[in-house]
Amino acid sequence: MNAKGLQTFHLLKLLLLWAVWGLTGCQSSTVFPEKTISTQLSPQQEWPLVRYIQDDLKAQPDLSGVLPLADGVDALTARLALVSAASASIDMQYYIYRGDDSGRLLMWHLIEAADRGVRVRILFDDMAIKDADEALVMLAEHKNIEVRLYNPSFERSFRNLAFVVGFSRLNHRMHNKSLTVDNAITIVGGRNIGNEYFSNNSDVEFGDFDLMAIGDVVGQVSDQFDLYWNAPISVDINALSHHQVSEEEVASELSLVKAAKSAYKSNPYVERLLQSQLIPQMQQNSLTWYWGPTTLVFDQPDKQNHASDTDSILADLSAFLAKAEEEVILVSPYFVPTKAGADSIIATAKRGIDITILTNSLAATDVLAVHAGYRQYRQRLLEAGVNIFEVKANPDIKKTSSWSGSSKSSLHAKTFITDKRSVFVGSFNFDPRSAWLNTEMGLIVDNQQLAEDIVDDLVSNLEKSTYRLAVEDGELVWFDDFSQRKIYTEPDAGLWRKFLVDCIALLPIESQL
Repeated sequence: MNAKGLQTFHLLKLLLLWAVWGLTGCQSSTVFPEKTISTQLSPQQEWPLVRYIQDDLKAQPDLSGVLPLADGVDALTARLALVSAASASIDMQYYIYRGDDSGRLLMWHLIEAADRGVRVRILFDDMAIKDADEALVMLAEHKNIEVRLYNPSFERSFRNLAFVVGFSRLNHRMHNKSLTVDNAITIVGGRNIGNEYFSNNSDVEFGDFDLMAIGDVVGQVSDQFDLYWNAPISVDINALSHHQVSEEEVASELSLVKAAKSAYKSNPYVERLLQSQLIPQMQQNSLTWYWGPTTLVFDQPDKQNHASDTDSILADLSAFLAKAEEEVILVSPYFVPTKAGADSIIATAKRGIDITILTNSLAATDVLAVHAGYRQYRQRLLEAGVNIFEVKANPDIKKTSSWSGSSKSSLHAKTFITDKRSVFVGSFNFDPRSAWLNTEMGLIVDNQQLAEDIVDDLVSNLEKSTYRLAVEDGELVWFDDFSQRKIYTEPDAGLWRKFLVDCIALLPIESQL
């Protein structure tokens, strides 16, 4: 390299270091902008949703009622119906929110509610809402809508570089998922907002699971939302983005929305939503609630600053699973138990407790790195007597439950059942990321009938929708009991997919999975 080239190289290096230093200054700061504190609204008797559930609550005082939302169409229908019925407040908290059919429909309903005078508070994780600042700023222009982002990057243009530089802070994400209307009815579970979560994706469908709930637990969900909403780590979109919205832009966007709404009248998916069996049940107030003591478990918003295990969802779930006397069923799309977790599962199995794990196969998973972390534990668990089933990517059967899909299937539900008596439904995956890095939440419901119904639905679909794993002569094998086949390598996964997983498995990244 000549002198001029060397000089240019050093100049570029200096500029890069200066840029990184500037980003580091932004990202490492723990001082977040101040904001207005707001809290949940107390339910009022004159609100229609409060009147709608009052007879049920009087009949079951001090308990909570939950309704499983296994079908994707029903799950979105329930959200749209609740938002349409809102009188005073809507609190929405999600990790992923896509601008597809499902996202548009829900957002249009939210805006219509705000136009009616309903207060709408929207809390998104910043990492999964990239490139949406202008849309969010425009949304927040509405006098009744507030938008905040959890643990945001203050560098809004060079997000990827900012993430690398500020990795220690920005690696912590909010994975919580809830929608609460009028502080009267809430939906908590595993679904983000996007077509693949609501049976509207021709390429892949996530088998997922939510609970709609009324009663005592709704206040717990609202308390959790307030805690996150008012935490320093949640920042108003207007404190992050410098985008200014003009009246012309607002008018133009409203015109586009009006045209889009008109086009959606003939959308086939909207027709499917209108045909949901949940609609007449909600209209006739004939929903079948499962009643029982219900507890919300969740992480603190600043989870990374809490060294104690006692105030985390991991501690709550550990205590929940430890109460099992006969059987534990773990449904988790991403299952990376770690050595310590595998040792604990094996010790539990040796005490005579039957353990069943349902997770994704290599062909079904949407995160190859997770499978690379999971596969090293399969044989040890199987040899200890643990039952493992992996979801098929292409079951070639009509969808009959939340545990399988109609196109390419991928499990996304996170549900744990103990002794067919108690159930956890939420956002927590059985992996290090959910345990240590992301914030999570979910409901623990003590109701034997609910637990038995979920298990019955699960078991009835295992043969058709999953592979049963076993060890024969020291080797891992997959049984397709539905087709009476025995497979000696990762089913339905191509050579390239297997090669990638082999490569990823060499990396020391388990703590990030």
